[in-house]
Amino acid sequence: MLNIQVEELKKLINYTISMLVAFCFFTHSLSAQQLHFPAKNFTDSATLANQIPALAIQVLEQFKTSKADDYLDQLFRYQLVAKQYKAALQTMDSNKAEVAKEKWEGAPALGIQFYTYMLTMINLPNSNQSFEQLYESTLNKEYSKLPESAKSFVGSFFSADVESLKKTFDNNLKKYRSAGDSISLNDAKQLCRNFNSYTIYSRVKAIGLKLLTAIDNEKYFIKDSVLISVKGGATLSAVLVKLKNNPAKLPAVLMYNIYAGEGDLSTAKTAADKGYLGIVVNTRGKKLSKDNIEPFEHDAADAYDMLSWISSHEWCNGSIGMYGGSYLGFSQWSAVKKMHPALKTIVPQVAVGIGIDYPMHNNVFMSYMLQWIHYVQNSKLTDQADFGNAQKWERLFKRWYVNGTAFNTLDSLDNAKNVLFQRWLAHPSYDQYWQSMVPYQQEFAQINIPVLTTTGYYDDDQRGAMYYFDQHHQYNKKAQHYLLIGPYNHGGAQSAAIPKLGGYTIDSVANISINEIVFKWFDHFLKDSVMPAMLKDKINYQVMGTNEWKHSPTLKAMNNDTLHFYLDNTIVNNQFKLASNKPTATQFIKQEIDLADRSDSNKVKITDIGSVVEDSILRGGDELVFVTAPLKESLTINGSFEGNIQAIINKKDMDLLIGLYEQLPNGK
Repeated sequence: MLNIQVEELKKLINYTISMLVAFCFFTHSLSAQQLHFPAKNFTDSATLANQIPALAIQVLEQFKTSKADDYLDQLFRYQLVAKQYKAALQTMDSNKAEVAKEKWEGAPALGIQFYTYMLTMINLPNSNQSFEQLYESTLNKEYSKLPESAKSFVGSFFSADVESLKKTFDNNLKKYRSAGDSISLNDAKQLCRNFNSYTIYSRVKAIGLKLLTAIDNEKYFIKDSVLISVKGGATLSAVLVKLKNNPAKLPAVLMYNIYAGEGDLSTAKTAADKGYLGIVVNTRGKKLSKDNIEPFEHDAADAYDMLSWISSHEWCNGSIGMYGGSYLGFSQWSAVKKMHPALKTIVPQVAVGIGIDYPMHNNVFMSYMLQWIHYVQNSKLTDQADFGNAQKWERLFKRWYVNGTAFNTLDSLDNAKNVLFQRWLAHPSYDQYWQSMVPYQQEFAQINIPVLTTTGYYDDDQRGAMYYFDQHHQYNKKAQHYLLIGPYNHGGAQSAAIPKLGGYTIDSVANISINEIVFKWFDHFLKDSVMPAMLKDKINYQVMGTNEWKHSPTLKAMNNDTLHFYLDNTIVNNQFKLASNKPTATQFIKQEIDLADRSDSNKVKITDIGSVVEDSILRGGDELVFVTAPLKESLTINGSFEGNIQAIINKKDMDLLIGLYEQLPNGK
């Protein structure tokens, strides 16, 4: 049993967010509906696969009442599997209209691989062409309709790993063959999606890539099999692209990427279309590199030689800018650990704070780290099938939790010790191992190039992004470092805003394309164009609920006051009071947690977890909940909160998780 006695919490609002709304984990209500699927009656996978369209029809009957945020995206896939091509086409048109509300340049090309497949299947019965011929001509026609800004994204929609899709589909078929005569609705939906992806990509990928290659050869100069040598004999794999009608030498826009794949070419083409030499370099061990794959460890050491090679390339004018999100945000910080004169600016988006917010946060390691390690280490590209196998990872994490075994046995439960997993666990504090990967303390002082950090209030790596921002300003008082932050999650803050995020419809002024601003930033610093209009000052933040952006020279200048609250054991409406006045007497609240009771493992599944912005007040659980009286006037709250908590426990250690919510007048 763990006993916790809590006395006082003082909350000081003084930092980065603009309005506080809920961020929590939740469990969807799941249908227990079983669908008829006598898999055991079929002797081979091919015969069994022929039954899946009939299963999709059953799924559609159950799914039509769904309220899922991605309802249209799911619906067209089930219709496609059910061979309801005209209905699927109409649904996808509606879905594309919704996505068009986002400010993502690639939106017009969304799902073009499926869209052209539907058109082909609708027209095939009345055509004298083969499927292959008709699909190619249909794709060519649809491609020509796209705006130029969207065309470079088309290749990414043909980049799926067909072998991985086949592996996932076959494994699921094998599992369901021994499951009896029925299948749950959720499993049926997943199987239909697996079937849809595998069967369509296996038919269209080669056709699409052949056509796109021919188009690319007319438009671009492409070097897609480049090896860059770095110190110690290691190599890095790279893709370079420039428009044929552009000058011989251009400023380069670089993405330093561990997620090697066919999407790298699309990324390089996007930069080329905007008038740059587009480059994607994969980190050591990925794609064509024969070195070991050891994420994070060598990026800083390799970066200087990589930048030297790029800046001296015949297509480059000697100036380089870098951008990218998550790991790619980290890799930019690794590149400035030793400054290269050719690197003129970086735009780290939602940057992983290595050792800060990943693979541990406040020294608490996360089980997700093992899943991610396999994602990038299992192959020279990425193992999408393994990474996306939510049921596998859910079973593994639950098994570990229910068994109560040591965390360092998690990889053994997955059948084998993982060297990198164990290496990370050997460094539970922010020691020299992590410090060697990115600038540390005085090394931030040497970073005198302009930096633009983008993150979101609901970004999983906001902690990392703000760590670099704070450290840069702490050690370089003249840092030319800008911040753009708004109501975005991890994906939105590195590409384009999501208009409806976790049940909350963002303000219209927040619905922006982050990457459009990024390339305007590059235009300013690499081509002497104007500064992006959005960046009116160093700190640029959207105040949720006001439809307004605000701008400030520093984080400190954002606010003009603080709020103080105190934990109180007075109960109001079955919740404790968060008081404005400090209690006159010492008060304690006792909380007991039975550490042997793991029954809560059945409450939440990986596949059900998501970020909620606007929803019911609380989901319930073992929390202690404290509520203030209603505020008397509207406030703009920006920043994080700080608290002083006094606790007495009967264990050697504990970790606290605290969430701050705004209760709206409508009860949300």
